[in-house]
Amino acid sequence: MKRPSILWPLVCLAACSGPEAPDAAVCRDVITRLCQTSFCPGVSEQIRPGLDCDATLLERTGCGAEDFTFSTPSRERFLSCREPLLNQGISTETPPACTDTLRFLAGCEDVTDFFQGVQP
Repeated sequence: MKRPSILWPLVCLAACSGPEAPDAAVCRDVITRLCQTSFCPGVSEQIRPGLDCDATLLERTGCGAEDFTFSTPSRERFLSCREPLLNQGISTETPPACTDTLRFLAGCEDVTDFFQGVQP
């Protein structure tokens, strides 16, 4: 009965394989998570979401364009910073905790600047 335990790592690896999400999709995912927590104390002041958070951040960052690609911050930096926003799960149906969003904003000032529209 050792076969199932040997196959388990292979099943996990197969489930995680596939093409990377496009940069635009990754950026829009973070925008969704930031906007879900824009009511949290300290978040709105940092991202300045406007009346329509999603539309404001999409326009400000350029992430609404299908051909959007990361430059500064890099994709790797963006993905690394995004980790606290995924603590509640990878689905956007469950928003991040306020503390996780604040940790994201405080720990990645360059990414926060990106969402504020600050050019490097």
